[in-house]
Amino acid sequence: MQRKVIGYIRVSTEEQTRGYGLDIQREKIETYCTLYNLGKVEILEDDTTGKTLNRPGLQKVLEETRSGNVAKVVVFKADRLTRKLRDLLTIIEDEFEPHNVAFISVSEQFDTSSPTGKAFLQMLGTFAELERNTIVYRTTSGRIEKARQGGLACGATPLGYANIGGDLQKIAAEVEIVKTIFAMRADGLSYLAIAKILNEDGIATKRGGKWYAATVKYILCNPKYQGVNIYCFDIKEFGINERTHHTNPSLAI
Repeated sequence: MQRKVIGYIRVSTEEQTRGYGLDIQREKIETYCTLYNLGKVEILEDDTTGKTLNRPGLQKVLEETRSGNVAKVVVFKADRLTRKLRDLLTIIEDEFEPHNVAFISVSEQFDTSSPTGKAFLQMLGTFAELERNTIVYRTTSGRIEKARQGGLACGATPLGYANIGGDLQKIAAEVEIVKTIFAMRADGLSYLAIAKILNEDGIATKRGGKWYAATVKYILCNPKYQGVNIYCFDIKEFGINERTHHTNPSLAI
């Protein structure tokens, strides 16, 4: 039985405008296979992030590989398979190599069936992971600076506010609900009793759902209603461990 060639393509939403579209990847792979006489190629695809291996298309590639039906797996770029170096090497060493499957990248022009190709692959994987980590670091640094300035750096927007360009602004109708909750608590009502009254009055939560004791407690314990933003950033891989505390009286309800 002649083993087949599989082309794998992937794109996430944010990559659609950066030249990584599925149609472009498919065209490049098919052109490559025709140019190098690899025969007909079967294309499998995913439209999700490359940070996880739990993708239907990729899992199908691995399933076909384990069946012994695949001779080559062709991608447009190595990071289409995965953005993580350790995952990339694991797939190649634990899945492709034991089944004598060559991994080919069209744009980077290498083939893991050759020693040079394998060395080049490891180098590319290193840079791909560096790029990913750089993006994460910059994003985290931006959120920390946003928190220092009193803006909404992460997390859901609490009842009583709207997120306008990363800045919290009060919503009058919701502020009144929050004030009512604090007033009922001051009168000695339990979290559960307050939730029951809100539900009976047809008042919805920020997300339009029902009230529960835990929801009421979250409101009453949220420091933003006292005009305080507190953020904790602890990302060991980047050496970031920071607790940011910012007072903004205009946010107080």
